[in-house]
Amino acid sequence: MNYDYCQNTTCQYDDFITKGVCATDPTLSALQEVILIYLQELAYYLLKLKKFGAQNEIIKENILEAISGIITNIEYNNEQFQKLIMILADDLNQAKILYANFCYKENIETAFLKPYFKSGGKLNINEIIKKGEKHFIQRNIDYTSEQKNLFDIIILFIKRLCMKIIQIKSYNKDYEKAYETILILLSTLNFSDMSINEIKSIIETCDLEYYKLVRVLYEAQEEVYGKRESVYIPFSPRNGKAVLVSGIDLKQLEAVLEATKNKGVDVYTHGMTMLMAHTLLKFREYTHLVGHFGKGSENSLFDFAAFPGAILMTSYLFQKIEYLYRGRLFTTDALAPKGIVKIKNNDFEPLIQAALQAKGFTKQQQKIIFRVGHKQKEMEEKVKDLIEKLETKEIKHLYILGILNSDSEYKEYIDKFLKILPKDCFAASLAHEQNEENILHVDSFYDYLFIYRVLEKFKEIKPLEELKISIFITKCDQYTLTNIINFINMGIKSIYLCKCIPTLINPAMVETMRKVFGIKEISAPEADIKATLAE
Repeated sequence: MNYDYCQNTTCQYDDFITKGVCATDPTLSALQEVILIYLQELAYYLLKLKKFGAQNEIIKENILEAISGIITNIEYNNEQFQKLIMILADDLNQAKILYANFCYKENIETAFLKPYFKSGGKLNINEIIKKGEKHFIQRNIDYTSEQKNLFDIIILFIKRLCMKIIQIKSYNKDYEKAYETILILLSTLNFSDMSINEIKSIIETCDLEYYKLVRVLYEAQEEVYGKRESVYIPFSPRNGKAVLVSGIDLKQLEAVLEATKNKGVDVYTHGMTMLMAHTLLKFREYTHLVGHFGKGSENSLFDFAAFPGAILMTSYLFQKIEYLYRGRLFTTDALAPKGIVKIKNNDFEPLIQAALQAKGFTKQQQKIIFRVGHKQKEMEEKVKDLIEKLETKEIKHLYILGILNSDSEYKEYIDKFLKILPKDCFAASLAHEQNEENILHVDSFYDYLFIYRVLEKFKEIKPLEELKISIFITKCDQYTLTNIINFINMGIKSIYLCKCIPTLINPAMVETMRKVFGIKEISAPEADIKATLAE
């Protein structure tokens, strides 16, 4: 796309591990385990208090901030960690006292958890870290592999919900139900004796709230930045000085674009959330927002190394890369990891100066353009036609192929799949560049929304469980598992997933998704078509 490197997922994984980019330090893992222990115990009592009508906005912010630290893998120094633990310990103590008081007033028997850490006394960080390590090891012993992986999926959901809440807060939208969902998920982590079906049910229920949050965010962004449209976006840079904006915060992208006006600096987006900004009317007004760069957060090491300018990370997911980019990495997050410059009060002058002093793009590259977004009216007409054909059995099976597929990794697979596709079947493909009698090319390589809109239209006519539909996901991103579970909630039972980079999704989690949720792994076109038709 912007550079050449190995496409093979194993190669990417090996390179990441060799560099130590995605590996989490054992001490950091222990610290995160400690934070989770406090959060899950605190969540238990907050849910109890919620039934009495008691809430605390300060504690809510403390919880979201603590989860944010886990998301971004912040390497707390001794003072920062001690401060955070003291805050969480104090919140937990307050919640327990308040819970006991309510129970006493209402003449209700209390149900206290057995605390993992002793309350009161002097805080000993070394002892806490040791206990965190011990808890992590014991968790692996106490849980079955499926339980452990499902609890890991719960933690993944907690992170994703928190990320969406962080985004929604900036649009002043209500997120109370999503916050309650985080508390439910955190509290679930307290109980190692839950059955697989119980954990699965909680995940599926909470996924519905996640999807509602996604829709609220989508609508909020359109309220502020205008309606989305289908657009062609350059994926090849032009000559000149440059800034790369990565992460999930469109407000910060807007702030950077305002700050870089008439400064002789081009702005590029990075990652799928930022990519979709190009489809919004307001962002198309900035002439120096010139394109998209790189393959996304899972390839940060490669993308950042290839970018010859300054880089702003907003609510970012991958750290431990700062040693490669001294002086070129910036963040607007509350806590800046070591080696990354913190932008204060939206003063982007240091970012701009770093971009002007950097080499910038000096070679003209081959022009690469992708279309993002879809034409609403055109899509609705095609969906209506598909529904009629499914209803009359003219179409025996509908396939949705190639979600997220912008490169050639699964091109050969998809091309062969479509070549041998039975004439009484139909495929909507986001990765095949031509329309045929039974193939609809959706000219937008990244468009989960298109899939949801199609499925929602189908659902208006008939339950999706009664329709023969298979979804093939040919590239993974940070939202893959949450989207898969949402597809399942909507009624899709035939879902095929490609091999994912282990640094993005733990293979053990994928195996549990296969066993518990029934997803399948993409294999060979002939075998996969045969399997779907037999379902």
